[in-house]
Parts: sequence; C-alpha cells; structure tokens
Amino acid sequence: MAKRFNSSVFWKKVRFKYKLLFLNEKTLEEVFSFRVSFLSGFWAVAALVVVIITLTSAVIINTPIRNYLPGYMDAEIRNEMIQNALRTDSLERIIDLQSQYIDNIGAILRGNSPIAQITQPDTLSQAVTIKDVQKSKRMEAFIRNYEKKYPKKKK
Repeated sequence: MAKRFNSSVFWKKVRFKYKLLFLNEKTLEEVFSFRVSFLSGFWAVAALVVVIITLTSAVIINTPIRNYLPGYMDAEIRNEMIQNALRTDSLERIIDLQSQYIDNIGAILRGNSPIAQITQPDTLSQAVTIKDVQKSKRMEAFIRNYEKKYPKKKK
C-alpha cells in the first residue's frame, strides 16, 4: 500500500527546530549555540548562493574580465586587435625581406651568386597613381572643361 503525501506532516518536519551547539572540546563549555530548522537552513544557503552569484556578476561586468567572455568585447578593442594582427603580419614580412637582403649580402661577400630578386612584401599595398592610368580624349576634354569651370582655389 502506497503512502499518501501529507503536506502538514511535511511542513512540521521542515519547520522542526534543532539546536546547533559549538562546544570547546577541552572544557566542554558551550561557546555558541542557536536554533535552526531545515527551512531556515535552506533559506540561508539560498541567500548565500544569490549573494555569491551577484558579487561574481558585478566583478565580471565592471572589470576588464568581461572582454574574455564571448560577445562582450568592445568594438574598439576588437578593432585594435585587428590592427595589431595586421601590424604583426607586416612586421613579419619586413623581417623576411631584411633576412633575404642580409643573406644576399652574405652570399655576395662569400663570392656566391646572389639571389636574383627580393620580392616585395605586399603587392596589393602599392598604390596605383592616377598618372599610371591612360586618359582617353573624352576624359581629357572633360578635365579641361571642369578645370575652366571650377578653378583651383589658392590657400
């Protein structure tokens, strides 16, 4: 036969008070005592958990630790990280070029044949000037008309 759940018995057991004693082991003198129930113990533990979670959240939110969590990084810091990565890549390429240059000089001093050509670090970074682009007759006529219509202002 299954026992039925009796809520009044449950609440009596949960609210039943126990005496918690702290005794000095040598003298058996009572140092500290108080009355506690399972319900008050549960509430004390729950309050302690809430306080710990609140303090931890406050520390994470108000300090730079939040930058280590996914999704919390500032855009400014993210841009700075990207710039630093690009700078590092550029510096590595410069070091490689300088190393090739030094190896080339060493080969020349030893009497060996030097490396034919040292490659540029980044061909995309070389700017193409407007002078390199050939102008058509139509474009030249447009530029002349534009310069007549809007002369350059001297500063």
